[in-house]
Amino acid sequence: MSLALLRRARPPCSLAGARRAASVSRCYSAAATIVKTRDESDSQDDAPVAGPSSRQLGGESIDSSEKGSKLRRTVDASEPPEPFSRVQSYLARINATGLEPTLEDLDRCRPRVQPPPSSPQYAETYTELLNTLSRSFTKEQMRGFLVQTLGTSRHCATHRRKAEYAESIIEQLWKWPTLKDVEKAKRDKTEVTTKILPVTASELFLILGKDGQDLLRLSKDFDVHISLRRQPMALRIEGTRGTLKELADHIIVLRKSFMEEEYDLPSPIAIPPDMIQRISRLAAAYLENVSSSPGKLRIVAKDEQSLSTAKRLASRALHEIRASAETPLLTYLPTGAGGISAEPLMMYPHNYALYPYFSPRPLPFTMNSSGTFRLRRVGEWLTSDFTEDVKTTGGLAEGKGHVLSVTEQQEDLREALLRNVRTQDLHDQSQIVVKAAMGHMLLTRASGQQQATLVPPLTGEHQFGKVRKWIAQNPVKMTFVPDLPLPLLNTPPARQNVKHRLVYHVLPTGTHNLPQDAVTSEGAPSNWKRVLALEITLSRSSPSELQQPTRTELPQRDLAEGLSDFDLELDLEEAAQPLSPSFGEPSIPILDATDVHCWTGVEADVNLMIPDRPMDLQLTARRAAALPDSQQPAELQRYVAELRAYLQGAEDQPEQPSPPLLLHFGGERYILHSNASVKQGEEEVCETGRPTLKQLEWEKLELTHALCESTLDLETNQRSIHCEVTCGDVTSDEAWARFLRDCDRLSVMRELPKGDTASVFLEDDDRIESMI
Repeated sequence: MSLALLRRARPPCSLAGARRAASVSRCYSAAATIVKTRDESDSQDDAPVAGPSSRQLGGESIDSSEKGSKLRRTVDASEPPEPFSRVQSYLARINATGLEPTLEDLDRCRPRVQPPPSSPQYAETYTELLNTLSRSFTKEQMRGFLVQTLGTSRHCATHRRKAEYAESIIEQLWKWPTLKDVEKAKRDKTEVTTKILPVTASELFLILGKDGQDLLRLSKDFDVHISLRRQPMALRIEGTRGTLKELADHIIVLRKSFMEEEYDLPSPIAIPPDMIQRISRLAAAYLENVSSSPGKLRIVAKDEQSLSTAKRLASRALHEIRASAETPLLTYLPTGAGGISAEPLMMYPHNYALYPYFSPRPLPFTMNSSGTFRLRRVGEWLTSDFTEDVKTTGGLAEGKGHVLSVTEQQEDLREALLRNVRTQDLHDQSQIVVKAAMGHMLLTRASGQQQATLVPPLTGEHQFGKVRKWIAQNPVKMTFVPDLPLPLLNTPPARQNVKHRLVYHVLPTGTHNLPQDAVTSEGAPSNWKRVLALEITLSRSSPSELQQPTRTELPQRDLAEGLSDFDLELDLEEAAQPLSPSFGEPSIPILDATDVHCWTGVEADVNLMIPDRPMDLQLTARRAAALPDSQQPAELQRYVAELRAYLQGAEDQPEQPSPPLLLHFGGERYILHSNASVKQGEEEVCETGRPTLKQLEWEKLELTHALCESTLDLETNQRSIHCEVTCGDVTSDEAWARFLRDCDRLSVMRELPKGDTASVFLEDDDRIESMI
């Protein structure tokens, strides 16, 4: 080994030197132990704070400190006093005075401005604030702040750590979001996931809304993609976590707001499934038949208005289906049509076929609109026209044609219409009024067929006898839809009234409740029905007051059918909104006794199909008598009073009243058949349409006086147009012949009057028409 290593490893030379070296080592060891003890005490919860310490040193610690101090002074007497000693002595003096920190001292540590939780500075500020509180207060002091503010709670538990108390002060007292919540919110805004929400059929229908508009709005508002799962029925939603949670909460709120009720229909008959769907769409409510109880419906709606509308439409639909099925159907064929047993065999008989029918206006909600067809004569190559020439055939007025029943029996039109008016108590038969309305007899498919199609149920062209047998043997439904003849769509009304009309029909409960004159000689009940009507005139205007825009271009249309699409431009939703009573123009008159007219009576309908003409007819015979105010049903009197108060702007009637659905009168129950706002005008028509001033001055014309109406159904918001002529004295042959000539004139009109640029009849006036 080298000499240096030997010198380092050399042991002490004497015992005294070894004793002195050990003494010095023990001194430095004690000093190091004291310094280490002080450092460990700094890291404990009772570190030096701005306040008195809650922990006192034991006697042994004091002795060790004194010994360490003496030893340090011995080792290095020239070292200056440390800052820690000054802080410790300062805190000791505060503790000796007995002062404790307050909530004001705690609030001084709170930053004046809180950074936005989504900003990067929030986490840094939160961490610095947490460290500041931990250095400034002891564990017991922070717990005292929480107890003083929150009372006894889990945040004040004694087993919690000091950092947890500081977090509770920041989050519970100062309402700062936790770092965990901030991180979760960031993740929810960026992470895309999928959620499945199970729904029932009724919930899905209401969430979808009309044509899916409500579901589309939800998708846009919450910025998510929504699709449908069929089995099991559920909504599949794709989006960020945050938006999925918000949308799920919103759907839960929607579910709680849905209203459900079971409703008993006036008659114990189930509504057809296709009509259930149409009523659900119109009423914005989910309907379904209760299979265990015929005549009972389960209705789920969003609000009371939709629930009430569903009840009213379901009750009306059931009654109208039954009334339509009981209406007799007759057919008029001109001479030379052939194909029937009443005429001899012809070389070239007329052929007929079912043509698709497209209406520019909504069809009645009781019709299956998946496929509608009209029976028309088929055109021939060698003929210039395929409609009836009334001048040659004589038409209905001369009676040369054939009026046939469903069983192909020849009928007299007047006799068939008035057959059941043979009464014992009515001596003056002239009180019976007959009206003929223009329109189309439409054939629809069976109720269960929903798929839209242009293919008729009876394809090809056939003679009328074969068509009649097919109609009698197959479950098809024939419905009359009113319409205007083409020339009247381009004429201004001479006089115009705006009315509100309610029509009630008696609920059939059996033959014993029908009037005596409504039973045939064979004892079978006829199609007569009791009617109760209320008409309220809202405004009257003269021709000079009409301010209708002119049209320089007529709409495209099918000339043979007499259809128009001018009213497709009308905004039905705007027209359905109620008008404020304080609306300026046009002025709304205050209802008086002369504006309200109520009558009751009996009426019957007969549908007349005319396939050789552009339009068909519906004839109605009515016998009615006016009802004075004292004899009117109490429900109608109450409704008129509420309507008068609403139009006057009374504070106790801020909303538009609804007419009663059912009422009792004369010991019978009546159901609402029609609730409409009507704009009514009178027309004068000649063979070429509306007569010109020159024709009126120089030619002797036989004019037809027609009553034309534009009707808005206030229950369904559907618009229809009507044209009718009247026979005031059905017993007079002259009046009856004039009536049939008017029917011939209006039903064969199909060509536009040339050079007429007058305004279209009954141009939409939403402000008046939506008043009721």
